[in-house]
Amino acid sequence: MLGLDGGPLASLVADSDGMIPAFYGPEADTPLERLYVDFGGVRVAILATDVGDRLQAHIAADDPHGSKAAALDEIAAQRGAANGLATLDAFGLVLEAQLPDAAKSPKLVDWINVMAPAYGAVGDGTTDDTAAIKKAIAAAGIGGVIYFPKGVYLISQTLDLPRGVTLMGSHSNLMVGPGMLDEDFECFIRAAPSMTTGAMIQIIGDDDGTHPAINGEQRLFNLMLDGSKVTTGNLDGIYARGNVQNVVMRDICVRKLPNNGIITGSNAKEEWPYSWRLHSVMVDNCKANGIVFERQTDLSMIDVQVIGCWATGVKLVNSANTILEACRAEWNGGHGFWLTGAWGNWPGSGSMSMSTCTTDRNGFDGVRIDATGNGPFIITNLNTRRDGRNGGPGGGGYAGLALMNQAPVVVTGLGCYVGTDDGGTANTSPQYGLRVANARDVNVVGAYLHGLTAGVFQEGTNTRVKLTAYTTVAGNNYAEDRIQK
Repeated sequence: MLGLDGGPLASLVADSDGMIPAFYGPEADTPLERLYVDFGGVRVAILATDVGDRLQAHIAADDPHGSKAAALDEIAAQRGAANGLATLDAFGLVLEAQLPDAAKSPKLVDWINVMAPAYGAVGDGTTDDTAAIKKAIAAAGIGGVIYFPKGVYLISQTLDLPRGVTLMGSHSNLMVGPGMLDEDFECFIRAAPSMTTGAMIQIIGDDDGTHPAINGEQRLFNLMLDGSKVTTGNLDGIYARGNVQNVVMRDICVRKLPNNGIITGSNAKEEWPYSWRLHSVMVDNCKANGIVFERQTDLSMIDVQVIGCWATGVKLVNSANTILEACRAEWNGGHGFWLTGAWGNWPGSGSMSMSTCTTDRNGFDGVRIDATGNGPFIITNLNTRRDGRNGGPGGGGYAGLALMNQAPVVVTGLGCYVGTDDGGTANTSPQYGLRVANARDVNVVGAYLHGLTAGVFQEGTNTRVKLTAYTTVAGNNYAEDRIQK
């Protein structure tokens, strides 16, 4: 050991707490690799070890982990790995020839890379990767994961997902805007211009000779579906039909489709997809609706945003026992959220809860409820802003929250605010903060309501409507702690 001056250092001096050890080196009757250190009262020995020797001894020892590890070693050894361990290339990756063979050992391979030579996806945005991706889907099986490394995967046909398959990308690109161009974020599946009908991804639960009568348990993670190159037709992003259960989407973006972003339908037996869960899902600038679900019993949508779609942002029809939490609808051509249909008139019962959701600058009503049924719609902490744009002029009788319901609605915590476009252009909207028309069983508690014409506008015959402890601001329309019936 050398000191700062380069000369030999015989010892180290500990401080008053004994935190700096005294170093004594080897003793005369001990091997040279054994060094002694005194930590201020405790004398310990440090044994120098040759890591290379220890590693070789470990490799040569019997495998303590059982038959699966032994099987992996055997496969690796058969494929040219040394001592049962895979070797790495110059980039630190396991050589393809040393990976397990899915055909020979299917239980050892349930994570498929679409770019692996066995499947052959290129991901350059030009090569048609449809066949490669379909081959990977067919090989995955229930519980299999198909991984898409960074790239642009061009498809020219619908990807039909069987039960229990997961599609997982490297990044979801929730929005691509100024300073964030497509070429900077090449992580998505893109529809070829020739894909003008059907959907980019479909899931079918229908005994039609091709699909199972009951389908479901698919997972979509960290993916973006891009339809920006399709300029004609009615291509959807994701379409499901029939008895399709328990689909989960997380960190998914569906954008610029010539038709709907995500939509479901029924089979001939009037069976619909249900019990889906959407987390951090973005639907961006589709030319029809953003999301349309009908009879989606037990639906959960958390942190879901629909922006810039040409029709309705989120349309829910008779989707009993639904939860919407922290969802947003912005700059859509129609209503932001539209809750409609005869709720609870089939085996699904109850209504829905909507918590901490927001709207902004939608063309029609921010939130419109014109549903029928006996289950209550529970709305908590709803904040609407600048809705009722109506293409720019405003007016049109639109509101931040429009209640035309013949089903109970309870609203606790409501804010409706007026404004213009971001650049101060177009007219101020909405015309009304809250509009109640021919509704029944409405209870609004605690609200700040601002509309260009009126904060609150009631019309038609309303039954059992109570607006309690609210404040409206628009001209002389001001009320506080007042009850209207």
